[in-house]
Amino acid sequence: MTLLYLQPLLKLRAVIPITLSLLITACAGLTQTSSKQAPVTIAQVVEAPSATALEKPLEANLAVAPLGTKGLPTVLPKVGLKEVKPPLALASTNQPTDAIAFWLGEAGWAFEQDKLTTPKSDNSYYYLTKVLAKEPNNIKAVAALKKIVERYYKLLRSSLSQNKVQQARVFLSRATLVMPTHGQLASMRQLIDDHAVNQSAEVSAEVSAPAPATAVPAMRNQKLLVPTQLLDQQDQLLAQWLIRVAKKAHALKATMLIVAPKDDQVRWLYQTMNSADPEQRIRANIKHSRPARVEVKYLARKDELEVYAN
Repeated sequence: MTLLYLQPLLKLRAVIPITLSLLITACAGLTQTSSKQAPVTIAQVVEAPSATALEKPLEANLAVAPLGTKGLPTVLPKVGLKEVKPPLALASTNQPTDAIAFWLGEAGWAFEQDKLTTPKSDNSYYYLTKVLAKEPNNIKAVAALKKIVERYYKLLRSSLSQNKVQQARVFLSRATLVMPTHGQLASMRQLIDDHAVNQSAEVSAEVSAPAPATAVPAMRNQKLLVPTQLLDQQDQLLAQWLIRVAKKAHALKATMLIVAPKDDQVRWLYQTMNSADPEQRIRANIKHSRPARVEVKYLARKDELEVYAN
């Protein structure tokens, strides 16, 4: 009886530990499962821009963080920045100074190229006059003008050393144009006059001392002086003498060089001598120099041409 009564109790006693064990195991599993779940993230709410906002450019007071490799960009709040406008472009007050610097540079470059007064609108003198038109007392421009005159002085001396008197006169004329009051202009004129006198003396000496006769024909260069006063008057006796010289030169098959200081003088000499034979032109070149003369080259044993007798 006793055993039968206690038998249910014994079963209950065995069931309770088992139940507790199952509960403990279930709780442990539940804790482990909860700890292994992915962390819960709080979704960031980003306000989607409206259609009107998309059409407008970004305002200066919105700062947008750079895009990351993952996720959406973060929109930072407004910080109250004011729109910065670029300053208005003001008219340059240095424009005249800049122009003067440019012209001075161009004048210096042209001077180095020996473009002193030519070609037109692209020479040192041209650019310096533009500078002086804006600043009449510009020290650099005035100094540059003096250098141009000094350069012409050197060119003039070089021309005279090569007996190019007419070219030297051109250099003097251009130097006078650049700076009419320059002190070297008087020296330049004196150099030309002295050279002309010396050249005239040399020619006169050659004329007064004719070449001696030779046994066989030799090349001769007779220099026949033309009186300047009669040349200016276009004297008829002088014209007759020139015609005789032209006819003789043609017979000798000579070549001639007609020399005179001025254009009208050279032109008259040439036309007068060319009228000696209407059917043939004279073989002659022209040259601007002093003294006025006719140089005749031909092959002969002695001087064949007559010298003009005053």
